Amino acid sequence: MRSLLAPSTLGLVFQGVVSVVVAVITSVVGPVIVNRRRQEQGLRGGKRPGGVLYAMIGGVSAAVTFAIVGLLLNALAPKPSVVITDPAAGQQVEMVVLPSSGSGSFMVSGGSTEVFADPDLRVYVLVHPAEPFAAGWWVQQPATVDRNGQWTTQVWYGAREFPPQRGNRIDLLAVVSRPGLVAGRVQVSDPKDIGPVAQSDIIRITVGALR
Repeated sequence: MRSLLAPSTLGLVFQGVVSVVVAVITSVVGPVIVNRRRQEQGLRGGKRPGGVLYAMIGGVSAAVTFAIVGLLLNALAPKPSVVITDPAAGQQVEMVVLPSSGSGSFMVSGGSTEVFADPDLRVYVLVHPAEPFAAGWWVQQPATVDRNGQWTTQVWYGAREFPPQRGNRIDLLAVVSRPGLVAGRVQVSDPKDIGPVAQSDIIRITVGALR
């Protein structure tokens, strides 16, 4: 059922089958109902609607049915979701500083739904320097997502000119997006720039120990 509701080839096939069934029923049952009503009303002779008219009605019914079923499947389909579980909001993190670049790194992990099964979706963590403030969000490499939806990725913060310092505050945001929309972006002014289909709450953490 979940695969049927998801936007997929199976879902399109289901839409098509339902539409064809409706078209056939309309084309076959329509004339029967009209003739029966004519008999009940005591009508004799007269011009009766032709088969072409019923075929046209069936085609319109199929098109309308296809659209309605598609909307229903889309509304009922499970939607992707993503959360950050580690680090937690307010937590101090230990960073490993890379001498060659001055950047510090740490691991971020969390959970997701409807991402692993969709090859067109990825989890990305976005980093925003809150204190000291710097405009924009830095897009990290896509996370590794396992079959259960758990994901993990390495996050980088700071640079040679602005190395991480104890007490710095960082905002973290996890989003689910399509690689084509991210397309190697290093920084965005707003997370909406990479078209997320789901996103976590923003959590703020503090730089603790450096090593």
